[in-house]
Amino acid sequence: MKHKTRNIKHGVNRSIFHIPYSVLYEKGIITPLVLVIASVMFVFAAALINWSVSEHKDASRKIKTTQALQISEAGVNYYKWHLEHDENDYQDGKDWCCDGDPDKSLSECGGVCGPYDREYRDYCSGSDCEGNIIGRFSLRITPPEIGSTIVTVESNGYAYSDINNKKEITARVGKRSLAEYSWFSDAPMTFSVTSEVSGPVHSNDQIEFRGVCSAEITSHIEFKNGKDGVWGSGGPKSFWHFPVARVNFNNFLTDFNKIKTAAAMDDAVLPETIGTCNGDSGEGRGICYEGSGKRGYLVKFNDNATVSIYKVMSVFANPNKERIKHLSAPLLENHPMPDNGLIFLGDDVWVEGTVNGKVTVAATKLWSGGGTARMVINDSITYADGRAGGDNLGLICEDDIIIPKHAPDTLIVDASLLSQHGKGLYFGWYFPFAKKDYIENYGGIITYEQTGIKWGNPVYNGYEISKYIFNSNLSFSPPPFFPTSENFEVLSWSEN
Repeated sequence: MKHKTRNIKHGVNRSIFHIPYSVLYEKGIITPLVLVIASVMFVFAAALINWSVSEHKDASRKIKTTQALQISEAGVNYYKWHLEHDENDYQDGKDWCCDGDPDKSLSECGGVCGPYDREYRDYCSGSDCEGNIIGRFSLRITPPEIGSTIVTVESNGYAYSDINNKKEITARVGKRSLAEYSWFSDAPMTFSVTSEVSGPVHSNDQIEFRGVCSAEITSHIEFKNGKDGVWGSGGPKSFWHFPVARVNFNNFLTDFNKIKTAAAMDDAVLPETIGTCNGDSGEGRGICYEGSGKRGYLVKFNDNATVSIYKVMSVFANPNKERIKHLSAPLLENHPMPDNGLIFLGDDVWVEGTVNGKVTVAATKLWSGGGTARMVINDSITYADGRAGGDNLGLICEDDIIIPKHAPDTLIVDASLLSQHGKGLYFGWYFPFAKKDYIENYGGIITYEQTGIKWGNPVYNGYEISKYIFNSNLSFSPPPFFPTSENFEVLSWSEN
């Protein structure tokens, strides 16, 4: 029997989808067809429902996981806030570091304090609103190493709605050091044609630059005495920027009272100390001399991680000759490098040697009434582990940091220097003249007054060639008690 077919409009033949009318009227054909269609629809519906349930569970799991991660991150933010209010508290306000035991030291706790548990509330608005408690985070705090500002915070968080879904974050939180310059000055600066600078330079006044630079040279001055804020024959000039914002030199002023108190820890007072340097006992230990009673101290660092302190009894102080060359300096004592990295000296100081560790030497006469303290770079200062190691020296002085006439022809100064009220690194106007060959500083120099280490063009007094290399490790690991920014930053974090 032949059956006619029906075509869809526009002449498209769709006969392959067409069921002959006569077949539909044959006995029993409808039921199987309906069952097939129903089965297909049931399988499709079941799959859709199963997919929807699975997606709902997955979305719910993701929400809870995200919530746990946010609670854990809130723990890091909380402790960042806590440090900004008490930067030396690594125990979350508790009197114990671990196991709830106040008698256990940090070393007995494995160098990590905690865990400290805190509940987490969700956000709400209004002055009287505290929010609902929806979760909890647990903190473990690793205090910074000597000379570092970086605190490690481990935060483990979870929501009460799913206590088995926990997330842990490890974050590094620290203050940025203000010792971010090869040179920083509150006064005018001059760099000769034989100067090379590898780090940032900034002056709140004008800069004459005739050397070679590989980082930004910035000045607060736009134009002065007919010249730009940065001018000269050096370069590349693409690194020169002026005017820029003034940097407040007061930010670099360090509190000598705090250094003295921190240095004068248990057993830190030496037999020859004049006056008192008594402080509270504790784990940390520094070296503290309140006053010498004579002319000052010679600090000699030794490559075996010790420091020798000499008492300077007499000096040759003719400024046209050797410029405070010490003549008599008997040894007081040899000491291990101080545990807390601080040496406080209430007088003039001579410094030399090989530094093995992280340490800051601070010199002031605030308590002696005898003027202001000066430092003398008596000989080269180098690092025992080289510049790729972890050694770090800071020199903080009230007044000038002087290079004496008797200094070696090649002088290496591995240190960060801060002169609060004087010249940061200064070779005097010695006569007869003393021409030297080469000086290199690895670290940085911060000076209040205008300074210099060479005279004349060509040089006839001081160091003919000078090189200043910025220590990039200083950004978050400055010498102990070197100035830092006011706020903590989250430097890095990772999900464990």
